[in-house]
Amino acid sequence: MMRYGIAVAFAVIACVAPPGEGRAQSCSAGPTDTGRASSRPGVSLTTGTVFVSHGNSGIVSMLDLASGAVTTIKAGIQDPHEVAVSPDGRWGVAADFGDYQGNFEFDGQRLAVIDLVDKRVARVIDLGEYRGPHDVMFLPGSSKRVVVTTQTSRHVVEVDVETGQVIAATPTGGVGSHNLAVAADGRTAFTANQGEGTVSRLDLAAHTLVRELAVGAPPAEGIAVTPDGREAWVAYRDERLVRVIDGETGKVLATLPGFGSTERLSITPDGRRALISDLRCRQVTVADVATRRVLGSIGDLPDAAQAKPLADSRIAIVAQLQPGLVTIVDIEERRVLARHRIGRRIDGAAWGPTPSGAAR
Repeated sequence: MMRYGIAVAFAVIACVAPPGEGRAQSCSAGPTDTGRASSRPGVSLTTGTVFVSHGNSGIVSMLDLASGAVTTIKAGIQDPHEVAVSPDGRWGVAADFGDYQGNFEFDGQRLAVIDLVDKRVARVIDLGEYRGPHDVMFLPGSSKRVVVTTQTSRHVVEVDVETGQVIAATPTGGVGSHNLAVAADGRTAFTANQGEGTVSRLDLAAHTLVRELAVGAPPAEGIAVTPDGREAWVAYRDERLVRVIDGETGKVLATLPGFGSTERLSITPDGRRALISDLRCRQVTVADVATRRVLGSIGDLPDAAQAKPLADSRIAIVAQLQPGLVTIVDIEERRVLARHRIGRRIDGAAWGPTPSGAAR
């Protein structure tokens, strides 16, 4: 979430759609009872590492799912915020967002790279002129190159986490380019620009801004893209809705209204399901991408800021901020499988497999 240097209290409210936006979705779990028995009892997630950040603390944590052990590490940066784990499970990366400077700008300028095998800081990368690093992810198929939004300088920056080299920067043209979505080709990308409510389409290979798309009223918060890059799903927090847009033209193809507070979005790697985090309704809503319809919700998730699906497109991890919980959910059954308490507030979370060479 965006922070302005002040505390914001989120009350649990009835979720009512804004006037004229269609039928409201309530804060219930939807058509599926989230407590029912799974028809696939073998589905679970008991291996790998969940890497989490603790904002404004200078620390990150590692949760070993097999043992439940939590290891806390001084990250060497001030404000660990969004995080990513390399596909091979070796590296955890945390963006140093920094303090709010006004006009959607933050003063951080570093990435912390954590060796998840040795459980130590491998290096801290200075991004130089690129400030306000926020959303970070590994490029598809790569375990060494990440892309990160730097919303103060209005770029998406590509970095080699093993060498510490800043490789390239792609301008977004948007104010407050907060969250990032990258298609399966590793080239087509979109940013949600908080300050304008726009979406920027980028070509990460050519390092160019393709176009800025006018979509909705600010702030634009979460964003996700279908694997083929044809559609982007954008969360508008104050409007309490999600818009599905054509990735080329920005034309609104569908609107999903009636949320309490639309925060982060993700789409499963197989392109079938969208996960919509709703802080105020204390749930994660699951939508069908093909029909653009809500299927139901996973409830009892206070402060559920983001849900990230794994490669199997069946399991997701949910970061619950203030409770300091990492919750494992079954997307298809729409139910909680396990909860893990980290011990302090979480800002970002990402899963990775147990890396080669790590103790088991």
